[in-house]
Amino acid sequence: MLKNKNGINDRLNTEVAQIAIDKNTIERLEAEENFIVNKLVRFIDLAYAQQQQTINQHRLALAKEELTLVQEKYANSVVEKVDVLLQQDAYQRANQQLLKAQQQLTLLRYEIAITLNLDFKQIVAITDLYKIYSAQITSLKAYLLKNSRLLKINQFAQKTLKRQLRSFKNTAKAKLDLNLGIASVGDDIDYATSINNQSPVWKIGLGLSYPLGNTQSNSNIGKANAQLASLIQNEQEQLLNIHIRAKTLQEKINLLKQILQSSQKQIATAKARTVEEKQRYIDGNGQASFVINAQNNEQSAQLNYAQVAKDYQQTVLEFKAETDQLLQ
Repeated sequence: MLKNKNGINDRLNTEVAQIAIDKNTIERLEAEENFIVNKLVRFIDLAYAQQQQTINQHRLALAKEELTLVQEKYANSVVEKVDVLLQQDAYQRANQQLLKAQQQLTLLRYEIAITLNLDFKQIVAITDLYKIYSAQITSLKAYLLKNSRLLKINQFAQKTLKRQLRSFKNTAKAKLDLNLGIASVGDDIDYATSINNQSPVWKIGLGLSYPLGNTQSNSNIGKANAQLASLIQNEQEQLLNIHIRAKTLQEKINLLKQILQSSQKQIATAKARTVEEKQRYIDGNGQASFVINAQNNEQSAQLNYAQVAKDYQQTVLEFKAETDQLLQ
């Protein structure tokens, strides 16, 4: 192959520039996704804070009902003063928990409002905290090989080096120059007569030259090959790390889903116990402390369910980001 055959060296800058444009497009998507993930995580936190407030409001409403009931019983000399005190304490504890939840929610809303330059009233999460993720990836490693943006960025860098290598190797080839010329030749012995009998003659010459030493070309080829080998090795390491993170998140999603299902059963049991303890107390067969304990247990089960749901949604978000499913 001769030097600059088919314009291989002339096209180098243009083709490398196009690869850079494609690479920058992928890098921009990756940066945008990272930005979006950070913001979506805060909205999941917001949905959780809203749920905390709702659960604590419900607990306070129950405590108020029980306080009213026990006060009526005490007025009718059905229960002792200690029952009233117990219920008053339960009411104050529920009120304090609600105030803390409201404080956390308010501060978080202000943080998001300022960050996004929005009005405070607009900051409300409509995310379904308990929505279950439907997995669509069957072969995780194959999916990553095809869709991972980090791998694509690496591959574009490899593509650039491979294109440069083609030109570096080409510059070490022989150079063929084609020279065209025209001359006039007279065919008479007499000089004066020959002037008037000129005829054009075409001259074609080929010049073949070989670079001596090729020091610069060999240096460029060596550097490019070393960089390419490093990128190929780095690509394998990237795939391994991405696969490990994605697989870990995938398994975490499955485990958290099981915990969510278990939490639902726990809440159902806690609610049934609350109903039973309250009825026993109304019938005069139970104690106020048992009712309070049952209600607290129900609240704890609901808060735990919300916490697991938050962890679940954030893990799903991280998994989608790791597998580049948020922006496509």
